[in-house]
Amino acid sequence: MSKLCYGCFSPLEKEGVCPHCGYEAAADENKYPTALKSGTILNGKYLLGRVLGQGGFGITYLAVRTAFNEKVAVKEFFMKELCNRDAESSKVSVGSAGSRDAVERFRQKFLKEAQNIYRLKHRHIIPVIDVFEENGTAYYVMEYVGGGSLADKVSNGALPETTALRYIRQVAEALDFVHGNRMMH
Repeated sequence: MSKLCYGCFSPLEKEGVCPHCGYEAAADENKYPTALKSGTILNGKYLLGRVLGQGGFGITYLAVRTAFNEKVAVKEFFMKELCNRDAESSKVSVGSAGSRDAVERFRQKFLKEAQNIYRLKHRHIIPVIDVFEENGTAYYVMEYVGGGSLADKVSNGALPETTALRYIRQVAEALDFVHGNRMMH
C-alpha cells in the first residue's frame, strides 16, 4: 500500500520528495516540535498533514476531511509560551495555576472567534466549518485555500500595483463587512 504525502495528500510510492508538490516530510520533521504529528486523526474525521504555520496562540495544519476527501485547514489553540504537549498522548497541559487561568481565558476567546467567523458569510472571509475540543485544547476547521500566504507572495519583492490594489480592496471589503456586523477583530 502506498503512503500519503502530508504536503498535498497525494499517494507516494516511496519516501522522499513528493513528485506532486515537492514536499519532503523529513526536512520538515523538527521545524515545529510542539505540533501534532502528521497522520494524526482528530475528531475521528480529520487526517492531519503538514503544519501551515504557528504563532503565539495556535498551530494551523493542512488536513483532509476523510469523509469527503476534502482538504481543510485545522487551527489548534496552543499558546506556545505556556502550553506543553505530551508526546505519547498528544494531550496539552499548562504548567502553573496562574498560567492555567490565562490559557483558559484565551481558549474561550479562541472558541468565540470561531463562532464569530462561522456567522460571517462573505466571499473574502474563509468559512469555519467545524469546532471541537480534544487533547485538552480546542480546534476549529476552515475551508482550505491554497496558493500560499501574502508573506509568501511578497517574499521575492513587491507585488505589481494592480495585484496589491486587488488584495487591499478584498481585505477592505471583508473588514467593512466585519465592522458592519459589529464584530471586533
